[in-house]
Amino acid sequence: MTIDMNISARATFKLLGLITVFVGALLVAYLTRKELVWIGTAFFLAVALNPAVERTSRVMPRRNRLLATLSVFLIVVAVFSFLIGSLTPPLVSQTAQLGKNLPGYTDALVHGHSLVSQQIRDWNLVDRIRESQSQLLSYASSAGGSFFSIVKGFFSSFAAGITVLGLTFFMLLEGPGWIETFWKMVPAKHRSHGRALADKMYGAVTGYVTGNVLTSLLAATLTALALAIIGVPFAIPLGILVGLFDFLPLVGATIGATVVVLVSLFTSVWAALVMLVFFIIYQQLENHLLQPIVYGKTVQMSPLSVLISVLIGAGIGGILGALVAIPIGASVQIVLRDLADIHLVAD
Repeated sequence: MTIDMNISARATFKLLGLITVFVGALLVAYLTRKELVWIGTAFFLAVALNPAVERTSRVMPRRNRLLATLSVFLIVVAVFSFLIGSLTPPLVSQTAQLGKNLPGYTDALVHGHSLVSQQIRDWNLVDRIRESQSQLLSYASSAGGSFFSIVKGFFSSFAAGITVLGLTFFMLLEGPGWIETFWKMVPAKHRSHGRALADKMYGAVTGYVTGNVLTSLLAATLTALALAIIGVPFAIPLGILVGLFDFLPLVGATIGATVVVLVSLFTSVWAALVMLVFFIIYQQLENHLLQPIVYGKTVQMSPLSVLISVLIGAGIGGILGALVAIPIGASVQIVLRDLADIHLVAD
């Protein structure tokens, strides 16, 4: 039996064309990766804010979506401006004070009479602690950097923030129209199934984004209160640090807790033990009570799927990539399950 190995010139050119388009798309994606991260961030912000815009538009005259979007944006900007204006002065002063007090904390830890201080001397860790202190002070002093690098970094972040906000606003405003136009192009026989699938993906994204914001705010608030109650200084910046780390899936809460416990150790061993117990109890409550309540059944992913998604997302887009990895992974999982159900029905 012979196999015909002749390939027409038309098929060859078609294959080469597809390869060229694919390589070109990868090249464009690589060259515009920063802008794509901005667009992706704006998309998830729009998804998170869309329920509020939808509810607000119902009470607007003629369900005016422009007024609803403007109202939600003004409220969000006002809340964030209030938080930034209220927290920035103590955050800056307490962080600067932490840098000034760090050598004293280190000396007290090294030369103290506590069990921890004794273990540090027994294990010959004094030099390493001194080196760590020097590195921290070096980082703090170099944080000022050159004036031009600071200005460049500030305006770069400012431009990115304005761009993301602008994209988010127009996605909220024009998104429903674009979606309706898209569904009109989908064949009628596939339209209802496609809408149902899109609703599931939308629910997964909104459930994750909203839940993550709520749990992170709660973690930051409770941590700051606990630190203030037991007398650990720098409660506000440390609470904010825990809230920011809590956004990161799987390892973020543990990293934030470790930093706070180590800083509390400079105050006293008792304070560090109290915060350690606090984080153990809180993380158990968050993992087994808060997250199931706020996420509901929207994001159904195994720990392995979460880890793989976060690793891929972090490799592509850094911290932002890690943040959006889980909702993207949940959406992909929904599509794969749907395809598997279709094949089972077909068989």
